[in-house]
Amino acid sequence: MDPFELFESEYRIISIVGMAKNAGKTVTLNHFIDALTQKQKRVGLSSIGRDGERQDIVTKTEKPLIYVTKGTMIATAELLFNLSEAKMSILEVTDFQTAMGRVIIGEALSDGYVQLGGPSTNSEIRLVCEKMRAYGADYVLVDGALDRTSSASPVITDACVLSTGAVLSKDMTKAVDQTVHQVSLFTLLPHENPQVRDLWLEAQNHKKPILVDVEGNVTILSALNTSIGAGRVIAESIDENTRTLIIPGALVTQTVKDVIQSVSNYKNITWVVGDATKIFIARKDWLYFMRIGVQIKVHHTIKVLALTVNPYAPAGYYYDSERFCQALREKIVNIPIVDVMSI
Repeated sequence: MDPFELFESEYRIISIVGMAKNAGKTVTLNHFIDALTQKQKRVGLSSIGRDGERQDIVTKTEKPLIYVTKGTMIATAELLFNLSEAKMSILEVTDFQTAMGRVIIGEALSDGYVQLGGPSTNSEIRLVCEKMRAYGADYVLVDGALDRTSSASPVITDACVLSTGAVLSKDMTKAVDQTVHQVSLFTLLPHENPQVRDLWLEAQNHKKPILVDVEGNVTILSALNTSIGAGRVIAESIDENTRTLIIPGALVTQTVKDVIQSVSNYKNITWVVGDATKIFIARKDWLYFMRIGVQIKVHHTIKVLALTVNPYAPAGYYYDSERFCQALREKIVNIPIVDVMSI
C-alpha cells in the first residue's frame, strides 16, 4: 500500500486509530514511516497515550517496535525521549506536561527504535503536530491510543486510517459488524444549516446544549453542564417546533433513549454533535435508533483514508484474510481495505 495513493496533498496530519490492542496499528504506522521515508518525505511522529515499548504494560505481551530513520521527528515525553535507541537531537522542549515529563520535539540523528508518548489533550496534540510541520515535517502521523478514537477527530488530525482485526472477536462476522459500525460513525454526514454552524461555536464556548426551532429561534439550556444524564431535562425543553438539538460534548445511548421516549416528534429533530469521536452508542442501539428514524449528524466530518486489517489474534486464532477483507468490502465502499500483515 503506497501512502501516496491515500494521502492527498491537503492531508498532512494523519492519525492511525486501532479499534483494539493488536489490531495492527503499529505495523501500519511502521509501514507508512518506511514508505514515506523511501519517498524522501520527512515524517513527524507523536501519540495519544504510550506506544513503542517492547512489552505491553497491561497485557505483558510482546509489541511491534517503532523504527525510525535519520531525519524523522518525534514529539514524546522526556522519559521516553531519553529511552530512544536512535540518537536524537532536541528541537524544542515544550510547556506541555505529561505524567512522564514535558513533551520534547526531537529529530533522529541515526536510525533506531523510539517510544512515543505525546500530549494528553486534543489541543496540545494538534499544536505539537503543527510545530513539527513548522520544523519541516512533510507528514505527521499520530498514533491513536487504545480505546480512544479521539485522535481521529478533525480537531486534531486532517484524516485517519482505521486498524481492525481478528482480536475483536473469534467470530469473524462479529468483527466485521463492529468494524462496519465504527466506519459508519466516522462517515456520518455533516449538517448543512449555516445558522447551526454559527451556533456550534456558542455551544462549545458555553458547553450547553442548544435547541433551534423551525423559525430559527434559539434556546440555550443554560441549566445543564452536560448532556450526559440530562435526556429527560432536554426532552422537557423540546416542543413541536424544535428542529435541531446541538450537543457540544459526548452523546451517549441513554440521552437519546430518554429524549425519544418523551418526545413524540423526535423524527423531525436533527441531533448535531462535534464529530463521530464524541458518539458513544453501541452498535445494537445505533441500529435501533436509525431504524426508528433518529437523525444524527456532525459538525466536523472525519476523512477515513483507509482501513487496515490484521487477520491474526494473539490468542492463537486467525481469519482467512481474503474472506475477512471481502466481507468488509461488501459493506464498506469507497475506502481501501488492506491486510497489513501481508504487506
